[in-house]
Amino acid sequence: MMLYLDIIKQAFLFFPILALLIAAPYTIYNYHKYGSVLSLRIIIVYSFILYLLCAYFLVILPLPSRQEVALLTGPRAQLIPFHFISDIFKEAHPKHILRYINNPALFQFLFNIVMTIPFGMYLRYYFRCSLKKTWIASFLLSLFFELTQLTGLYFYYPRCYRLFDLDDLMANTLGGFLGYHFVSPFFRVLPSREQIDTISFRRGMEVSLARRLTAICLDFLAAMFFGGAAGILCRIIFSPVPRIQTVVFLAYFIVSPILFDGQTLGKHLTGTKIVTADRKTASWQQYLIRYTAIFLAFFLLPQLCYKLLKFCIVHQTMAEYGTLFLSGLFALGYVSYFIFAGIMMALHKPLFYEKISRTRIISTIRS
Repeated sequence: MMLYLDIIKQAFLFFPILALLIAAPYTIYNYHKYGSVLSLRIIIVYSFILYLLCAYFLVILPLPSRQEVALLTGPRAQLIPFHFISDIFKEAHPKHILRYINNPALFQFLFNIVMTIPFGMYLRYYFRCSLKKTWIASFLLSLFFELTQLTGLYFYYPRCYRLFDLDDLMANTLGGFLGYHFVSPFFRVLPSREQIDTISFRRGMEVSLARRLTAICLDFLAAMFFGGAAGILCRIIFSPVPRIQTVVFLAYFIVSPILFDGQTLGKHLTGTKIVTADRKTASWQQYLIRYTAIFLAFFLLPQLCYKLLKFCIVHQTMAEYGTLFLSGLFALGYVSYFIFAGIMMALHKPLFYEKISRTRIISTIRS
């Protein structure tokens, strides 16, 4: 039992790394499909991922050395159904009934059932799978686990270091079936998947500050990619063109919404678009005014102020500290702006560049 707890502890320690890796794509997926990222949905999905990680670690850990595995000579597979029954009797003593209860073979079989009960519960509650689909998915999950063992962790080891067991396959499938039925009482206290989706779509009608920032980050990365690609192509096909990366970077924000009806790549992925104040298609002049104001506010003006204030530091000995201080000052300024922007959006007031360009961002998500 202590071994299992230690393995689960390792899964919990590894989970934050996995959570960070999937955070960005999961956020984009939710914005693109629902228009919002609901806290309850995050808890459900991330707990499901944590459960799968724990189950996977229980299957593969502890990892032996390759030298130890190379010396193994035992069987690779157990293909006789219900063979665990004979193992239970072998482990038990005929005169001591407690030996049947505290029995390693029985414990192993029951453990394999319990391990996949949460899987069946998640499939029915959140993924809305039927009993047939739950059976199939539980079988495939168990088959994946057993093949992981049979192939020696995908041929990393010279042979399998754990037994491919048909009884384990049966027990895991049974666990998923039981989980499908055990989740029924939870429907009385937890919101249904339909209710979760309805709340997500309703919140997705409003474009939050976090959603805007996600779109901006995606567009920034896309613009950098296209600008870098343009610079490389010019060097290969023609000759280096001065400032081509900067030109393409800036042009991306103007050309994309013109070609794709108010959407850039970031806005498409987050389910938003730029329109006029009365929800009509904006003109190219409005896109130009909007993004020029944004770049002046977020890039050029802070840089100019930074260089000016740095120049005003007369004493050479204060240059390093002055630079650090100014960097913190501008970081604080950006944070303050985002707080102000969040307040303005909560009050349903347009931001300064929306006033200037007479544009706004709306959600394209429809339930």
